[in-house]
Amino acid sequence: MPAVRTWTGDPVWLADVLVAEGLDAVEFPGWRNRGHGDFRDIRGVMVHHTGSDHATAASIAHGRPDLPGPLSQLHIARDGTVTVVAAGVAWHAGVGQYPWLPTNMANWHMIGIECANSGTSPTAPHRTNWPDAQYDALVASCAAINRRLGQPADRTIGHKEYAGRAQGKWDPGAIDMDLLRADLDSRVRTPRPPVPVGQYAHILLFRGSQGPLVAEVQRRLRSDHPDIAGDLAVDGIFGPRTEEAVRRFQRKTRGLKVDGIVGPATAAALRLQTV
Repeated sequence: MPAVRTWTGDPVWLADVLVAEGLDAVEFPGWRNRGHGDFRDIRGVMVHHTGSDHATAASIAHGRPDLPGPLSQLHIARDGTVTVVAAGVAWHAGVGQYPWLPTNMANWHMIGIECANSGTSPTAPHRTNWPDAQYDALVASCAAINRRLGQPADRTIGHKEYAGRAQGKWDPGAIDMDLLRADLDSRVRTPRPPVPVGQYAHILLFRGSQGPLVAEVQRRLRSDHPDIAGDLAVDGIFGPRTEEAVRRFQRKTRGLKVDGIVGPATAAALRLQTV
């Protein structure tokens, strides 16, 4: 991992790095020109929940009567959709402090991510009411930004860590930031899967496919990734549960497109036995 550095100016590269991370990033109209002025320098990422499971990217872009948008640079929906809302400064941090941030000035130094989530409560266990798709997209988004900036996982902080004492903030609720940073660190340090050649060039499996190769996919997912597919049936039938397990594997593996299809790249990442 390169030494920590700062980016001066606006992160006009946001959409590009999200796509490179394997996310299907949506670009909200006008995002490149939206913001409350320009960043001074970018020192990390600040994570928030919106307070509602149904908050939209538009609400983050346009704001509310008492606080004009943008309210963050990214919005993550519960289905894992990541929308790039703004490239300029957003009103997401407010009053607070953190060791490597100027007091009360985080908006000019931190990329904000708002997740459509109620937060449940300040004491809820880690990932309560956080769908896998949303949490995985959050980890991937933070990883993409940290990697682009050459920063380690500890440059991702929660709003509660910055503004908890000053504002009583507890977002992101039901997220243990140390556990999030551990997941983020693991992803940042994981190399991209090898370029698929030879034995994987012909692989293309999707919902409705059947046969020994589908069973091999299921076997690999179940044995090597029990956290996402520990109860997956090895029946050689590529059904909805197999497709969802493939999507979850793709979300956690850097460089894979999240489409639920086992093509050459996903087959290589799974290390399928084809003979």
